[in-house]
Amino acid sequence: MSVDLYAAAAEWLVDRRARGYRLADHDWLVASFLDGLAARGVTTITVAEAMAFAQQRPGTDRRWQAARLRVVRGLAAYVHALDVAAAELVPPGLIPARLTRRTPYLYSADDIARLMSAAAALSPPMLAASMATLIGLLASTGMRGGEAFALDLDDLDADAELLTVTGKYGKRRFVPLHPTTVAALADYQRVRAVRAGPNGPLLVGAKGGRLNPNTARAAFRALADGCGLASRPGCGPPRLHGLRHTFAVDTLVDAHRRGADVDARITTLATFLGHVEPANTYWYLSASPELMAIVTERVSAAAWRRRP
Repeated sequence: MSVDLYAAAAEWLVDRRARGYRLADHDWLVASFLDGLAARGVTTITVAEAMAFAQQRPGTDRRWQAARLRVVRGLAAYVHALDVAAAELVPPGLIPARLTRRTPYLYSADDIARLMSAAAALSPPMLAASMATLIGLLASTGMRGGEAFALDLDDLDADAELLTVTGKYGKRRFVPLHPTTVAALADYQRVRAVRAGPNGPLLVGAKGGRLNPNTARAAFRALADGCGLASRPGCGPPRLHGLRHTFAVDTLVDAHRRGADVDARITTLATFLGHVEPANTYWYLSASPELMAIVTERVSAAAWRRRP
């Protein structure tokens, strides 16, 4: 039995996506791998070919090499099931690459206020209003930047004080809004309606179209520099995504200070943030020195109370 690797790859990707996987980089990685085999006249997938593809650029991060290998490993397993002679099974762990999280850049309330004030002074005025609203919205809801950029006016229910947000894997969730956030969005809508009309994207750019993520991120970097928000040891530079991290950490700090059930709060926060894996939310317990200090204090106090 001979296997058409391109046809098998197409079937494998369709099957995986039907099971709910997004596979964002798989199409071009699989195409690149198979094109390389075809160019050399190779008709089978081997461990050696998979490793050569994964390590094609030796200077790249090992995590990226491991990610490339995982794609080929999955394809090889599928093809091997069709015909053992068409593909070798690629063992796991050939390129060990432990996922490490960078310490998030956390903003103080004063930082956020200064960023919003600086954004309001940008030019043109439409970009100024959109950037100030974007920063305030991310800081008050913890949503991802990409989720905010994708919002339409229809996603906002001001009466119910809710946003309908589409997150990773197309999952939709309701995000409750504070009354002050609803009021700020109402003020913004009056400004955006002049440029963009009564329908379409919630956040718009200078010309009235959907706010471009690259434009917004570049503007935010300039704002952060202008506010003197320099990189900190162990952290990356200030980014929009740091507002999400700040929201999550502040929520947990508040829970600890109030003596609330932190596990219950984390479960709620995970739903609020749209986390698929609860571990992604528990990670925030170690993301802030202040939060770590509070956790340590509560654990120590609990241990002292249990002493005979």
